[in-house]
Amino acid sequence: MKDAAIILVGHGSARHPDSAAPIIALAAELKRRGPWAEAAAVFMKQPPHLDQALDLVEAENVVVIPVFAGKGYYTDSLIPKAMGLDGPETRRQGRNILYTAPAGGNPRIPGLMACRADGVAREQGWAPAETSLLLIAHGSSRPGGAGDTPRAIAAAIAGHNHFAEVVLVFLEQEPLATHWPQMVKGDKVVALPLLVAQGMHASQDIPPLFGLVSGQTGPVEIHDRTVVLATGLGAEPELVDIIAEMAETALSARP
Repeated sequence: MKDAAIILVGHGSARHPDSAAPIIALAAELKRRGPWAEAAAVFMKQPPHLDQALDLVEAENVVVIPVFAGKGYYTDSLIPKAMGLDGPETRRQGRNILYTAPAGGNPRIPGLMACRADGVAREQGWAPAETSLLLIAHGSSRPGGAGDTPRAIAAAIAGHNHFAEVVLVFLEQEPLATHWPQMVKGDKVVALPLLVAQGMHASQDIPPLFGLVSGQTGPVEIHDRTVVLATGLGAEPELVDIIAEMAETALSARP
C-alpha cells in the first residue's frame, strides 16, 4: 500500500474551473489519510489533464478511479483511451496501473444519497414519508443514454419506502429534468443531484430548474411545490471511505 498512488479522474470544465474543487479536495484527504504515499486528481476538460496523470505520482502501483456517477462513454472509452489503458490492469512506463469502476456505482452510494436527502427533509421539518425525492442525474445524449447506474440507485432508494416517492430525471436524456413538474406528485420536494462530486452541473445547470442561481438551495415555492435543493456529494468522510475502500480492493486483488 505504501508504494501506491491514487489518481482520481473528474470531468472538470474549461468554463468553470472551480467545479474541480471537490475532487481536488477528495484527493487531498485521501493523501492525508494514507496508507498510500500519493494521491492526485486529473480531469477531462481542464488541467491537469489525463495524459499528465503518471507525471503527478511516482509510485509503482497506481489506482485510477473515475469519480463519475456511473458507467458511460467517458468511463468505458474516453478515459482508458486517453490514459493508454488496456483494461482493469495495464503495465505502462514501468508502472502497474489499476483501473476501477466509477465511484458512483459503489453499492454504498444509494444509502449515502438517501441519508443526505433524509437530513435535508428533516431540516425543513418534513417527514421523509411525506416528502418527494427528485433525483437528478446527468445521463447522456448519445444513443442508449447512460442511465443504468442512476436507475439502480433510484430503485435501491425507492425499495426502502422511506420517501413518499422517488422520481428520476436526467439533464441530457429522457425523462428530462425540465419535465420534473409533470412527474412529481407531492408538494414537498427534496431535489438531489446524483453527482459523486459537486461540480459544474450542480452549480450551473441544476439550480435554474427551480428558479435558483448558483449557491442557492431554497426552500423555494415553484409550480405549487416547496422545493429544497440538496448538494451533491463532496469531500465528506463517507465518500472518502468509499474511494479508499475501492483503492484497497484493487490493490489487494493483485497477485
